[in-house]
Amino acid sequence: MKNMCIVSRAALAAAVCAVSVASPRPASAASFGEVCEDALYSGAAAPLVFVGAIGGVAAVAAGGYALFDIGEAFYVGFRESNAALYGKDPREISSVRNQNKSGATAWLVSRPGLSDDAECWFADLAFDPRAQIGGADVDVLGFRLGILSAENRNVYGLDVCTLLGRTLGDEYAIQVGLFNLVDGSVGGLQAGLANRSGDCLRGIQAAGFFNVAAGDSPSYGLQVAGVANRSRDFNGLQAGYVNVADTLVGMQVGGYAEADCVEGLQVAVVGRAKSLAGLQVGAANVCLDLFDTSSAGDMAGTQIGVLNFCNSGDGLQIGVWNQAKHFRGVQLGLVNIIEDHEIPFLPILNAGL
Repeated sequence: MKNMCIVSRAALAAAVCAVSVASPRPASAASFGEVCEDALYSGAAAPLVFVGAIGGVAAVAAGGYALFDIGEAFYVGFRESNAALYGKDPREISSVRNQNKSGATAWLVSRPGLSDDAECWFADLAFDPRAQIGGADVDVLGFRLGILSAENRNVYGLDVCTLLGRTLGDEYAIQVGLFNLVDGSVGGLQAGLANRSGDCLRGIQAAGFFNVAAGDSPSYGLQVAGVANRSRDFNGLQAGYVNVADTLVGMQVGGYAEADCVEGLQVAVVGRAKSLAGLQVGAANVCLDLFDTSSAGDMAGTQIGVLNFCNSGDGLQIGVWNQAKHFRGVQLGLVNIIEDHEIPFLPILNAGL
């Protein structure tokens, strides 16, 4: 009977791991916590973790302030059982807990990638940031749910917010919501109406409207949007009505594609690059600086379209109208112009050396 009592109390404690908060506690809970603490110190913590998780949902529904002291007791057992695994002295982990006041999950604060000065929780729940269990100073390693919106420091795992999911640091997670806003880096998946990474992207952005990877660090992965994709240094695939990157290594597919430097493929109604090493396919392919045609527009590759323009080219142009200022290669089309060639205009075929 006593063992069953211990199991049931540990079940309640497991729930508190996900929602532990610094909060006033009634004095009546002290003896209850001490009993659980003694049991967990005896070595029962490991098997009780699984049992406790099963009973966690029911515990939250029936909980009260007393649950928080049980969470403190569960933390002690959890700390002891994991100390050997992570090569830490339990007292060292305890000091981290006391400094950060983060209950059963404070030991995670010292793990790589998490904020040194932030609390770390397995889960956080919010109606909006003004009505949130955790908050902007909390790291979430597990699950975040925002009924309308939520805001945290860093998020790792699964992130679901109906309206707006805001992360002040990095997000390495599956993030789903209408608007997903991350100030730092994104690793994983962002899916919504609009997605933004303040730094680099390592993964996938899928949006009904637009995706942005705004950082100076290189981004790798896939941007797919109904309207627009924007990145600085992008390696991968951009697919949308408008695709813009400062530097592209990979492929752009859509109505309009633009990059200062392209190494790869542009497939668009209108494709523009200041420098191209690869292939442009579209109705109009432009490889030059529209504002200074003398300073850029080097092409090493192929342009296939109705209209093809470049400043200096080395390769092949196939279209109705092909034009270049300096060109080494072959032009095939109705109108072929090489401005500095001895014969600047020829129909059907022109070639420069």
